[in-house]
Amino acid sequence: MVSISGYQITEQLYNGSRTLVYRAIREADQKPVVIKLLKNSHPDFNELLQFRNQYTIGKNLNYSGIIQTYSLENYQNGYALVMEDMQGVSLSEYMAGENITSLQNILSIAIQITDILHNLHQNRVIHKDIKPANILINPETKEIKLIDFSISSLLPKETQEIKNPNVLEGTLAYLSPEQTGRMNRGVDFRADFYALGVTLFELLTGELPFKSDDAVELVHCHIAQTPASINQPQSNSFLFKGKEIHEINKPHPDPLLNKERGQEIYPVINNIVMKLMAKNAEDRYQSALGLKHDLEKCLYQLKETGEIEDFEIALLDICDRFIIPERLYGREREVEQLLATFGRVSNGNRELMLVAGFSGIGKTAVINEVHKPIVKQRGYFIKGKFDQFNRNIPLDAFVQAFRSLIGQLLGESDAQLSSWKNKVLQALGDNAQVIIDVIPELEKIVGKQPSVSELSGTAAQNRFNLLFQKFIQVFTTKEHPLVVFLDDLQWADSASLKLMQLLMSESENGYLLLIGAYRDNEVFPAHPLILTLEEILKSEAIVNTITLTPLKQESLNQLVGDTLNCSGEIAQPLTQLIYQKTKGNPFFSTQFLKALYEDGLIKFDSPHSSQGGWICDISKVKALSLSDDVVEFMALQLQKLPESTQTILKLAACIGNQFDLKTASIVSQNSESQTALHLWKALQVGLILPTSQVYKFYLDNQTQDASLPKQVVNYKFLHDRVQQAAYLLIPEAQKQATHLSIGQSLLKQLSDEQKAERIFDIVNQLNLGQAAIKISQEKLNLARLNLQAGKKAKLSVAYQAAKSYLTIGINLLSKDAWQTDYELIYSLHYSGSEVAYLSGDFELAESLYAEALNHAQTSLDKAAIYRVQMTQYQLQGKNTEAIEIQRQSLQLLGWEMPTEPEVIQVSLNEEISTVEKFLEQHTVESILDFPPIQDSTIAEILRILQILFYTAWLSGQPYLAFLAIAKMTTLSLQHGNSDMSPFGYVGYGMISIAALKDYDTARRFGETAVQLCEQFDNADIRGMTNFLFAGDVHSWSRPIREADTYYDNAYKYSMEAGNWLTVSFMMMLSGSDRLTYGKNLNELYEIAKTSADFLYRIKSFDNLENFTASVLQPIRNLLGLTKTPFTFDDDNFSESKHVEKYSNNHFVLAWFYAVKIRHAYLFDNKAAYLDLIPRLKIIESAVKTHAKTPSSVFYVALMHLDLIENSEDETELQIHLQALLSLEEKLKVWAQACPENVLHKCLLIKAEKARLNGQKSEAIDLYEQAITKAQENEYIYEAALGNELAAKFYLGWNKEKVASGYMQEAYYCYARWGSSAKTDDLEKRYPQLLTAILQTKQNNLGLSETFSSCLDKSSIINQTFQTTRSSSNIDEALDLGSILKATQALSNEIQLEQLISKLMQVVMENAGAKKAALILLDENTSSLILKAVATTSKSIKLLDLPYQDSKDIPTTLINHVKRTQKIIVLDDATQDSDFIIDSYLIHQQPKSLLCMPILGQGKLIGLLYLENNLTIGAFTQNRVEISHLLCTQAAISLKNAQLYNKLENYSHTLEEQVEQRTQEVRLTLKELQQTQAQLIQNEKMSSLGQLVAGIAHEINNPISFIYGNLTPASEYTLDLIELINLYQNVYPESLPEIASKIEDIELEYLIDDLPKLLDSMQTGAVRIREIVLSLRSFSRLDESEIKPVDIHSGIDSTLLILQHKFHSNHKYPEIEVIKTYSELPDLNCYVSELNQVFLNIICNAIDALREKQENKPKITINTSLKDNNNILISIKDNGIGISKPALNKIFDPFFTTKPVGSGTGLGLSTSYSIVVEKHRGNLTCVSAPGEGTEFLIELPIKF
Repeated sequence: MVSISGYQITEQLYNGSRTLVYRAIREADQKPVVIKLLKNSHPDFNELLQFRNQYTIGKNLNYSGIIQTYSLENYQNGYALVMEDMQGVSLSEYMAGENITSLQNILSIAIQITDILHNLHQNRVIHKDIKPANILINPETKEIKLIDFSISSLLPKETQEIKNPNVLEGTLAYLSPEQTGRMNRGVDFRADFYALGVTLFELLTGELPFKSDDAVELVHCHIAQTPASINQPQSNSFLFKGKEIHEINKPHPDPLLNKERGQEIYPVINNIVMKLMAKNAEDRYQSALGLKHDLEKCLYQLKETGEIEDFEIALLDICDRFIIPERLYGREREVEQLLATFGRVSNGNRELMLVAGFSGIGKTAVINEVHKPIVKQRGYFIKGKFDQFNRNIPLDAFVQAFRSLIGQLLGESDAQLSSWKNKVLQALGDNAQVIIDVIPELEKIVGKQPSVSELSGTAAQNRFNLLFQKFIQVFTTKEHPLVVFLDDLQWADSASLKLMQLLMSESENGYLLLIGAYRDNEVFPAHPLILTLEEILKSEAIVNTITLTPLKQESLNQLVGDTLNCSGEIAQPLTQLIYQKTKGNPFFSTQFLKALYEDGLIKFDSPHSSQGGWICDISKVKALSLSDDVVEFMALQLQKLPESTQTILKLAACIGNQFDLKTASIVSQNSESQTALHLWKALQVGLILPTSQVYKFYLDNQTQDASLPKQVVNYKFLHDRVQQAAYLLIPEAQKQATHLSIGQSLLKQLSDEQKAERIFDIVNQLNLGQAAIKISQEKLNLARLNLQAGKKAKLSVAYQAAKSYLTIGINLLSKDAWQTDYELIYSLHYSGSEVAYLSGDFELAESLYAEALNHAQTSLDKAAIYRVQMTQYQLQGKNTEAIEIQRQSLQLLGWEMPTEPEVIQVSLNEEISTVEKFLEQHTVESILDFPPIQDSTIAEILRILQILFYTAWLSGQPYLAFLAIAKMTTLSLQHGNSDMSPFGYVGYGMISIAALKDYDTARRFGETAVQLCEQFDNADIRGMTNFLFAGDVHSWSRPIREADTYYDNAYKYSMEAGNWLTVSFMMMLSGSDRLTYGKNLNELYEIAKTSADFLYRIKSFDNLENFTASVLQPIRNLLGLTKTPFTFDDDNFSESKHVEKYSNNHFVLAWFYAVKIRHAYLFDNKAAYLDLIPRLKIIESAVKTHAKTPSSVFYVALMHLDLIENSEDETELQIHLQALLSLEEKLKVWAQACPENVLHKCLLIKAEKARLNGQKSEAIDLYEQAITKAQENEYIYEAALGNELAAKFYLGWNKEKVASGYMQEAYYCYARWGSSAKTDDLEKRYPQLLTAILQTKQNNLGLSETFSSCLDKSSIINQTFQTTRSSSNIDEALDLGSILKATQALSNEIQLEQLISKLMQVVMENAGAKKAALILLDENTSSLILKAVATTSKSIKLLDLPYQDSKDIPTTLINHVKRTQKIIVLDDATQDSDFIIDSYLIHQQPKSLLCMPILGQGKLIGLLYLENNLTIGAFTQNRVEISHLLCTQAAISLKNAQLYNKLENYSHTLEEQVEQRTQEVRLTLKELQQTQAQLIQNEKMSSLGQLVAGIAHEINNPISFIYGNLTPASEYTLDLIELINLYQNVYPESLPEIASKIEDIELEYLIDDLPKLLDSMQTGAVRIREIVLSLRSFSRLDESEIKPVDIHSGIDSTLLILQHKFHSNHKYPEIEVIKTYSELPDLNCYVSELNQVFLNIICNAIDALREKQENKPKITINTSLKDNNNILISIKDNGIGISKPALNKIFDPFFTTKPVGSGTGLGLSTSYSIVVEKHRGNLTCVSAPGEGTEFLIELPIKF
């Protein structure tokens, strides 16, 4: 129990999540009290605020129906609220105790509550949290009292800002619609009536009208769902999505009241409750007295008659408060248009909605109507407003909007917040700080983030734009559409307009609605907003415009009539007067009405008087001389406020449309308490609005400054016109001084951190008042502040704003500032010049360059200015001017840049020599250990040289570019590494290739440079380094396709750095390289189109034209999409125009001619050869380090060979031969450096040369080698070319059959490459060689025609089939075989799941689909179930859910096919069709769709859905027919599988029923299996033993004969040799015939070799006898009894038998057998059976080693003695190992892991039986997959 000084605690009444309530006695007067405490020992500000608010309001309410508040006392870190103790309980507790016994009880309670509300509202208090828990009832007296004013308001109306539903004030179940902040309505006293209606609903029914645990759903119910009748409480459709709701009449928790509910509640009671719960406050009761009257009438009738007769309610409900309705008048069409736009956005669109109109016309009110559908779609609505007095604050409205979004997200649960954090960080990566710098609140979600490198120029802008797109993409999803409302666009800064254009024109974000409101009378054709909108329209973005006009007099009359609660006829005179004054402006009209009421010209007369209700003195209104200008009119209203309030408002108007209390107190030089008190009157009359509840902290006049909160109290003006009116009250002569005073006050009072955060606010005020500054030091200080603001604006890429600040800063300084304040004025000029050119003001930039260069005091300072200037020139394409600036800059820093080509070459050679000297002493890789550079001058030179490289390269001066990077390299080697050094090193790799032909050194420099990048945090250099390595260095020593990794890195880092130039080059060169190495053309075409789109969006038009000519059009040409194979021309591109335009740009021409040369040869365009061959020089000079250069050399060499063959002129022939030799030499060098890229090219050229020289056999071999190498290195189209040339060779040799084979292979290769144009070409030129393919296609066509005649064409809808070309994809030529194979595969499956998987696989492979879904009919439920979804033929996901619940398929399309049973084919699902509104199609945007029914015997079995998201028209007629055939077979197979599945289920059920009875059978079966296994193995081993013994016997007899005769044979041979020797000694001179014979038989050799031969025979015979002995030993047929044996002999015998398996062959290496034997005693055992065990285990080991294909296979056998009683034998291999599931079964009979027919599964089972059961030993196995296997045999020596 707690202890509170001065109080004696008696009991605890309540223990909630946030508060504790105790009953106590006040010791001072023994008065019983209730004390409320905060539960949290460290309460937050809101908890303290609510306690203070409860006390402040409660202490001033002296009414019996309200619990009296005695005191607010400090308690620990919070408060103790002491209140009256009425001995009551909460109404919710009272209800739960079944104390409400009748309808009379409820009516009595309701009347008391109504009475309390009347008195509360009379005291101008809105409770805002009426609910049973806040209503106390004394159980004895039944007295009712109201408690808890913690969120109550003293304002006549509050504006509820949008918050996360989880943190809304009040209790969500009882919250009025307007309290959600999503109703476009203010919160007034009528919100209490809604909550009372919910309370009565609960009292009458025992349940709430809306129930949900989801806060968003509950909010939607309150604002959009009609509650069920009290007689029929129903759950609403929003909560129970799609489920059928039946009428219910649930019993009340109180059984007594439940009896009364045997009959329906009286309709009039229902009507009263429903009126209370009306969505719009105007439709509810308007007074508590009117409600009380109706309730009392009901109670009276019930008491008198026991019944309640129906009567018209609210007849006396007349409101005595002057309330102007907030509903929209005359805007129905505009609201409908806005809601329709949001509807499209919620389906995936990205749209801009502009709302134009005069100030006060009602733009914001119309826009706020979008709140309701946003809640339904769980979207986010955020808004920001541009300020007329703060136009220089960059991205001001965007920042406000996203701060609001962050605030909404912070109300999410921890899990949801963590999810948002992950999504944001995933999108932003390491660059999150860039967005945090603009939106600091983001750090509350993602935490502290690492700083990012500072970028300059367009890189910073590109990075910011990219990151902001990614950031906003996080919040624009189907689950959470985003609406961003930007108000007052006419005051938007340029950065905001640019960002708006980016989001609408270049972003790919869907689910985004950007709403912009602007005053169309304040913009003009050249206004920045109008220019921006024109650019957005050019991009074909969806832009809608609503132009609001003044209200018509009829609408205004309706507004006046509703306000005065009178008919339109009565209101008409006043309406006319108002219309004459306001011209139908809604804001002016409502303020005019309000002023008439406040001036007493509109009054409320008692309803019982003669006139009754609201009356207006028209004559006095006519007599008023009020201004027609709304600003002047509002100024008059402001002048009615106290002078102190006017003063604060005037200062606040200078601050902006929104302001905070602290700033207002600083500038007014009052305390915050005093300032809040002065503003209270303006709050009460509604001229300013609080944006949060923090203002309530100051309602207590006792508030002391010492207890001020840390939270910011924010206010905003009701309308811009009010702000302008307040500003108008400041005399013109005092405005500048006022602004200056405000700025100085802020500067003086704010901390350094606050100054940095609010630098724009401070500087804007001081700049507006700069004319009033007289002291030069103050001007100097303001110049520094403008520099600070300019730099911050630059970081936000708000270059216009930055330019304004920096220009003002410069103008504030005098000319002598270059001498007195050099650093300041230089910084202003440096930053000012950069933002000037970035904002397009080149004239200002040039003047600032000149001024700065004229006064710069150091070379470094001048160089820095030059660097900005050269960057500008580079971006402008002024490369010559840029190089001149770079030359001057480098000269300043001490390096003379040569200009003459000869001198450039000499300087380049000198730099190369320096590098080579370094390499004599060091390795390239040692660069990584260099220290950082220390010399700032050298660092600046490196930066300039890096820019110079690109400038020189793009201007066609490659040697100057090489000199720049060579100089970068030598400077880095001499002075250490900087972040620029990697660029120099990789550039030196280019020099090593282009000038030195040292490809290995180039690679090492490139790889080292890429590694070195990681030491520096410079994404820009990382991107450029990876790009240069990929495009210019890597592919000279490694396969081109491996460069894709570095291209991907270049893209990632350059996008991160915002370097669009590098991204552009990467897209171009990677596209070119991928075309060169032969990437699939269809895939490459999609990539190329994406790249072209990017180049277009960033407006890189020159690069786009180059890319189009050299990558995109060549791909289209190969795909057959250009006019002819010989040209890249089509409707959008002309070769001649391209060449003419870039005739002087060798860089662009080199790209173009490289592909023209290749394509000319591929398509045999001989007429173009002579024109194209000289173009090789352009390629070799302009792009000498590109991979396209070797490719071009190769094709030019082939052209020369072709021309040599057809040349008739000897001189011409020699020219071609000489040229060919030179080209061959180059290719030979390149092939040595990188055979993967070039060797097959060299071989093909040699083959062609051999063909020309008539060297047929050599040519045959070379063609084969070239084709093989091309295939090995995945150059598929050059493998195709090799086959094509080989075919031509054989054709010329009249070997047409052989030629046909090669040409068909060429055809297949081209087809796999994707080149339909090339397959067309082959068909036209070599039809005789492609007969097999063409015949197959004809057969296919015949099949299609036959099938088509059977296929009901009416069953195919929504399809315009693509015309099938004769050269259609080769896959179509194989359709017949594919169909037969596929149908056979389907027919062979009987298991349902396997059949489904097989069907999906077959369909994906044969139908050209990228995604497939199978939906089958469930016969039990007759519903369609999604059974499988496949994204590739290998990735198939089996499912089992209703298809309607899936987000993977278009349900609208499925429904249509299900009902019509017709095939639907959509060539382009993104275009207009009957199904375009399907959410799946909108979100996923697939290209081609096919959906067909699967019918069996005329009945629907299921549906097949196919899509292709890459290609339009993917499902040709041929494909549809194939799919239909497959579905026909599938229907049969599915039916069979379902029948089989039923049978299986039946069998399974039957097995379950007899499970208990079959246990014995199973045991018996197991024993039988073991017995069977034993018998089989015994028989097997017996047969084997007999076989082995028989073989041994049969071999033994002849070998014994041979062995026995070898000794005598040796002796006889020796005797004969001795005789011959003796004869030769006696008769040295032989007869001629004998001498000739001796020579013929080589007697001398025979005498020498014959003894050796006999010795070998002796050795062989011994070996055979040993084998026979081993065989006999292994079989041991004579040893069936136990006897002691040497176990090693049994192992050796087994190894000897298997020795042939250990030897190596062409498939497997030799198996090493390692034996480690210990000394062992003889073992008592069954010898032959143990030998079986050894044989089984060792054979398994051999199989395991063969299967793994181990490089060094080995089997290790160890024997040892264990405990002197047992022998342990280990047999171990390093094979594939055994999985854990298999390991548990290896000793089971008939278990095997070998293929069918390769094993019986009895070997190990029998071995286990022999060891364990027969020898009482132990057999275990230790194994793991990939780690080998070990069998351990433990045998007792004696048993």
